Amino acid sequence: MKTLKSVLRLTAAGWIMVAAPGHAQQAAPATTAQEATAETGLGDIVVTARRRDEALQNVPVAITALSGETLADRGILSTEALRQTAPALNIFQNNRNEAGFYIRGQGPGIIGGGARNFTSVATYFAEVPTTIAGSGVFYDLANVQVLKGPQGTLFGRNTTGGAVLFEPNKPTFDLEGYVKGSVGNLDYHEVEGMVNLPIVEDRVALRLAGSWSRRDGFTKSIYTGQRADSRNHDAFRVSLLLRPNDRIESNTIVDYNFRDNTGNGLILRAINPGAQLGALPVPDALQQGFGLPASIPLLAGAPTPIACLSVALPNCPTGPFGGAVAAFVAGANGGFSLSGLTPAQFQDALALQRQIGVRRNLSRRPVYNRNKAYGVTNRTQIELTDNLTLKNIISLRRSRTAETTDITAGLDYAYGEYPGTGSNPPYVRGTNQFTEEVQLQGKLPDAGISYVVGFYHEKTTPGIDQSYRSVVFGAASNTGNYYRDSSDALFAHVEWQITDKLQLSGGFRYTWDKRFLTSSVTDDAGNCTQTNTATGGIECPVEGKASFSAPTFDATLQYELTDRILGYVAYRRGYKSGGFNLPAPAAQFATFGEEQVDDWEVGLKADWDIGVPLRTNLSLFIDKYRDIQISLPVLANGSFINLVQNAGKATNKGGELEVLLKPSRNLTIGGFASYLDAKCATNVGTACRVGRQIAFQPEWKAGINGQYVLFEGDAGSVTLTSDYSFTDRVTTSDPDTPLDTYPSYSLWNARLDWADVFGRGIDVGVFANNITGKKYIVGGYPLASALGFDAALYGEPRTYGLNIRYRFGK
Repeated sequence: MKTLKSVLRLTAAGWIMVAAPGHAQQAAPATTAQEATAETGLGDIVVTARRRDEALQNVPVAITALSGETLADRGILSTEALRQTAPALNIFQNNRNEAGFYIRGQGPGIIGGGARNFTSVATYFAEVPTTIAGSGVFYDLANVQVLKGPQGTLFGRNTTGGAVLFEPNKPTFDLEGYVKGSVGNLDYHEVEGMVNLPIVEDRVALRLAGSWSRRDGFTKSIYTGQRADSRNHDAFRVSLLLRPNDRIESNTIVDYNFRDNTGNGLILRAINPGAQLGALPVPDALQQGFGLPASIPLLAGAPTPIACLSVALPNCPTGPFGGAVAAFVAGANGGFSLSGLTPAQFQDALALQRQIGVRRNLSRRPVYNRNKAYGVTNRTQIELTDNLTLKNIISLRRSRTAETTDITAGLDYAYGEYPGTGSNPPYVRGTNQFTEEVQLQGKLPDAGISYVVGFYHEKTTPGIDQSYRSVVFGAASNTGNYYRDSSDALFAHVEWQITDKLQLSGGFRYTWDKRFLTSSVTDDAGNCTQTNTATGGIECPVEGKASFSAPTFDATLQYELTDRILGYVAYRRGYKSGGFNLPAPAAQFATFGEEQVDDWEVGLKADWDIGVPLRTNLSLFIDKYRDIQISLPVLANGSFINLVQNAGKATNKGGELEVLLKPSRNLTIGGFASYLDAKCATNVGTACRVGRQIAFQPEWKAGINGQYVLFEGDAGSVTLTSDYSFTDRVTTSDPDTPLDTYPSYSLWNARLDWADVFGRGIDVGVFANNITGKKYIVGGYPLASALGFDAALYGEPRTYGLNIRYRFGK
């Protein structure tokens, strides 16, 4: 009840403010992704949720869609900012350059580490599934669409939670373009531009777009002086549109994005030096001779370092029988410290971190993250007849990553580092992905039927020899992974217009997934240190091979109550492939099974006339999951990895509401709210507890946004925009620590724009994000029970700046 009251208070306060429209329904100039709705005075956006262009209000699916203009108005420059714009969408980050999308309680599998697992929420660029994170994406986009609920019968990859679609602008046959420059605090400077060139009238067009950005980090190490959390990218797209005749259209997109950032500025949030990570057996002779226990606990922090057993250190205990025996005696009384730190040193580090605040940290080593992603995509459509179209989507994508991390946030006993020094370290993780999708889209006008049938193929490998080095409690290990995944599917979707008002639609898909993974762990001398949990022996590499397959299907009944009100009820069966955890600390964790969900949703999309135009889109859902996959970071064979487990059953239920109101010609106000009850039905270690909200999933989200045109005339138009969002607290993946939640937070952004200054095609804007300077957590490593620390990743501080854009052409 206290949380609900907080949501109502912030919503009431937000309605007083003037805020930027954050949704696709905003009234905006028509673009290739929008169409005007003159009858209601409210705009609409064309979406592709059913693999063809449809107005958002006509699609019986819960969607939040943002046009390219809205993304610019909201100042959205990276994927993590999307969490402020859409109900039911959350993003958790272990790494600031890797976004884990969550929708309706479902999120990513393994993040990083070299192994690959399918996610519950897929991201798509130009209809091709690919990982999208960080900056260098949000330029020259037609729209971003957030689809909620299981997807599969119409999309390339099966998902149980939803999909996020990024659609770039297509070349047009008009000469047009822009160049935009931005500056701000944290030494932010960015140049963005686009030029569209009609090469042959109505037949050939070329579109060039790019973004170059630099910004300093906002978390400074008091030891190294490095500013972590920078945001730098060089990105471009080249799109070539060919129309040899009126029935054939082919669009080829070449895209590239290179990010070169300082790494994560993790903040020490909590400690637990008493975290027991194992036990050291005591020889019988020592037990009998000195009265020692059968085993000595191995702790994250204790008075006696375990290194005292083999190395003479100044702080090692001594005695009449030698240092090793004295160490055993001391360890029996207090346990051994695997980190080499004492409880007092843990406490001193936490006290120092709290003293210096969350914009400085204790990291003792430089951190960085470099990522290069590029691809070629071709989408070709051939109108075979007036009622039959052949569509082919083929793509080749590559990505490479190099990074170093300090996950303990300065305690310095668990970190990742990789071979190579200097300004150009080698890439240690990679992805080579090939996809091919062919569709046949048709209509049977006399029967009121339209349909899509198709085939999808995906093959993915690392493309490089992956190897990364990690040091945990002083033990160095080098991990190499190789994977080979393939996915094939046949799918069909049919829509039957029974009457002018009533439509029945549904689809079926069958998916075959094949998975292969190898893992090797060696020490710095090249000796294998990996245990094959199936045999108990030391073995490199350990291999995993498995196949998974399943049918998925959906059915939707929709009815137009009036020309402006659409109601629907939908059922969907979702599926996500199983996979491997290699190396695993025990045989039962080596593989995990597939996941399935049954989703029921009812929705109402309505435009009302209450004296002024009002739009309300409401959806209610209940999802029943079986063998739900949950990812939990753990220590395995000396390497820090994530393990995925099948967590039995879970039921997620909730609702989402999006509202758009236009009280006057100059004022547009929007808002959203969502509620999620996502609790496990069975216990699975610390990953899932009965009655506890699934980790990183807020129960409540809400936001208010709007736009007010202050002036409009020959000198241009001046517009004030702003948005305010609330995200409820979330539980962490570590329920056995006093700090088992991340606090709720609210963010307020605003900007003032002067468009078309004196009719010169120049736009000037000033902006401020996180105006109140809120300190909020967006991710991290909550491992106080597992490894003795909780390292948090905080969101961006207050940022502000100025941008100027010059437009030319149409």
